[in-house]
Amino acid sequence: MKAFALTVSVLADLACAAALGGCAAKTQSANREVPVRVALTNAAGPTEAVATLLAEADSAQGEPQRLGVILAALDNFGARAMPGEADPVSAWRAKAEMPRTPPYRGRVLGPAYKAGMLNPGATVRLPQLFDGGRSARVAVATPGQAALDFTVLDGEAKPVCPPAKARSRECMWTPLFSGRFEIVLTNPSSNAAGYYLVID
Repeated sequence: MKAFALTVSVLADLACAAALGGCAAKTQSANREVPVRVALTNAAGPTEAVATLLAEADSAQGEPQRLGVILAALDNFGARAMPGEADPVSAWRAKAEMPRTPPYRGRVLGPAYKAGMLNPGATVRLPQLFDGGRSARVAVATPGQAALDFTVLDGEAKPVCPPAKARSRECMWTPLFSGRFEIVLTNPSSNAAGYYLVID
């Protein structure tokens, strides 16, 4: 995928230049680079990377420089809000100090994301159409400590990926035929939990 032409070193340089104005003070503010490096090195694919970056941006609201670095990395994936869904990134840009170094551009149409909130014990079921013969990816990340139950079901309600409880998780498969699948998120905790769902 074109977006993954962005290497860890490129993003680290971007973070360094943006947040520090140069690498001389890199060790003093290394935490600003962490979300970018972690998203790329720990993610199984672009959807999980985007979900992780969205959750990190949510947690960086009081840090304009760090938020700008995260949003610049997010821009590289070409991610966009799902049609008809509220886009938190627009509001975040007003608070962020974007890097002076222009980000490398990724693909024009990247993963689509959705921000949501689940009350304690609540479940959300999101139907989604996927094309047969094309790799499908769904990822979820939470900005807090809550670990949501996450699975994707096929048309016969069978999981296409093993159900899992995680703060960051990606499900990837290739449907044999075009059809409707269902993304299921459940909050088993006693506290409300925000989440970012990414589909590609």
